[in-house]
Amino acid sequence: MDTKKVRIDKTVFFGALIALLAVALPIIMMPERSGKVLGLINNAIITKFGSFFILFGLFCLIFCIWVSFSRYGKIVLGDEGEKPEFSSFSWAAMLFCAGVGAGVVYWGVIEWVYYYKAPPLGLEVGSWQAAEMAAAYGIFHWGPMAWAIYSVTSCAVGYIIFVRKGNVLKLSEACRALLGNRVDGVVGKIIDISFVFGIVGGVATSLGLGSPLVTAGLSRIFGLKETPGLQIGILFLVTCIFGFSAYSGLKKGIKVLSDVNVVLALGIVLFVFLAGNTIFIIEMGTTSLGVVATNFFRMSTWLDPAGKSMFPQYWTVFYWAWWAAYAPFLGMFIARISKGRTIKQMVMGSLVYGSAGCVLFFAVLGNYGLDLQLSGKLDVVAKLDELGGPQTIISILETLPLGKLIVFLVVVLSITFMATSYDSASYILAANSQTKVDDNGEPIRWLRLVWAFSLALIPIGFILLGSPLKTLQTASLVFGIPVCIVVIMTGFSFVRMVKSDIKENKLKQKIVIDEFKDIV
Repeated sequence: MDTKKVRIDKTVFFGALIALLAVALPIIMMPERSGKVLGLINNAIITKFGSFFILFGLFCLIFCIWVSFSRYGKIVLGDEGEKPEFSSFSWAAMLFCAGVGAGVVYWGVIEWVYYYKAPPLGLEVGSWQAAEMAAAYGIFHWGPMAWAIYSVTSCAVGYIIFVRKGNVLKLSEACRALLGNRVDGVVGKIIDISFVFGIVGGVATSLGLGSPLVTAGLSRIFGLKETPGLQIGILFLVTCIFGFSAYSGLKKGIKVLSDVNVVLALGIVLFVFLAGNTIFIIEMGTTSLGVVATNFFRMSTWLDPAGKSMFPQYWTVFYWAWWAAYAPFLGMFIARISKGRTIKQMVMGSLVYGSAGCVLFFAVLGNYGLDLQLSGKLDVVAKLDELGGPQTIISILETLPLGKLIVFLVVVLSITFMATSYDSASYILAANSQTKVDDNGEPIRWLRLVWAFSLALIPIGFILLGSPLKTLQTASLVFGIPVCIVVIMTGFSFVRMVKSDIKENKLKQKIVIDEFKDIV
């Protein structure tokens, strides 16, 4: 790599690092006071900006469907006739592992419990309708809407890298067609720094959930005492793993780890499917898909202004903010691994593969736990109230045959999920902190390591806070607001870029030229 050509963007790198420390250090040094402040911020945002996040989710889904099935969807990310850089399995594995992290393990097992004990849409607690809706709502939150939020940015970034042959992997560059040369100044720096905060918010939420689950599993298996020190030690171990993977690069590190991770995940899901009440899992899974399909638009727009249950604010708004915080990073990562695919293949592949993977987790692992509750084999609701989320998940898994082994494998899966998600994050953060990347699209190695360890700062603060759910939600909500606006801008910027290149005869793909004859 020629270091004379590839330089650090000092404003973005040091600006983001200083801002990160400004947020992390107060949380670490004054956890109780910080928890109260974050709680107030959380309540203010969900009451004032709930409709903003809901409408943002709808925009992303509509944009992705439109761009996929319009003439823009036929654009090839690369030279015309170029084959995909990665196989379909490896491509799907990388995008899924980067997109869900350890969160899908945590929420896939236990999310239904929260909905069952406090049902949405005015349903009666403990009723069969509440059970069906509890099984369905997790699939909705982790389904096509989530992956649509991820995919908007990938269109602009993929087009810049593989069609325009650009070597700048920065979020501000994806807005150039809309903002012009302003992205080279203060506006661009603000966009790139807000992008860093978006990743930090999303990572903090996921690591803040995954680390306690790993700690709970290890403490139950080996009889260790759960302490903040043990959690921080586990977080350090995970950071070392994903730091090494990110340092190794896209093909040697991230791809291999993602492939292994997906195989392990599918093995665990298959075992639970066969060892549990298979008929119930199939029937409730099928029912859940029907419930989501029937109520999709109601779920997508419901804010409960009359009932004031705050269910959509605490759950749907939280999730859309969490996805939004991750969106630019995932969009850039999905774009980076999609060379040789069309826009339609990239976007619809993300929606289909990503949603299908999440459905498997929620339909199998979630419905296994729901069956324990309904059959009376384990009072999961009481366990949650008594022990909290991580220990309840372990209690559910221990009811399986070879329970201790499954708990151990889930611990390993959580660690590798965290690693595959955050090695991707540190990889993209490093690229965003440079003025240019090398000819292979690879950022500087040592910079990947810096971001790998920096990403652990806020989760350490959350561990010291005890990882209360509202605090984790606040991280996503606060960092998600400015990022949502930038994501929308990248969507419009992509359309403008294509039209501009067609008019100036810069886009040479024959199939695209034929589709855009009116502009030519």
